Amino acid sequence: MAARFGSPEQAEFRHGQRRTADSLVATLATRAGMLVMPEQEREATLGRIRVFLASRPETARGEFTLPMLTCVLRVRRL
Repeated sequence: MAARFGSPEQAEFRHGQRRTADSLVATLATRAGMLVMPEQEREATLGRIRVFLASRPETARGEFTLPMLTCVLRVRRL
């Protein structure tokens, strides 16, 4: 049988998003794992995240860059 696809190609792209502690907590609050938690547990978890971000010099004041990594895999059809 003839190959239908060429060789796979992989690449990684590093980038970042500008965030504040509040915007990061707001984003994390929308994730599925958070949304299915009981409300009391969710609020406690988000509170611990806020405390952690406030304790770190790089995230305690103003904006910071949240490092991101996008991994892609591409296969071309022959």
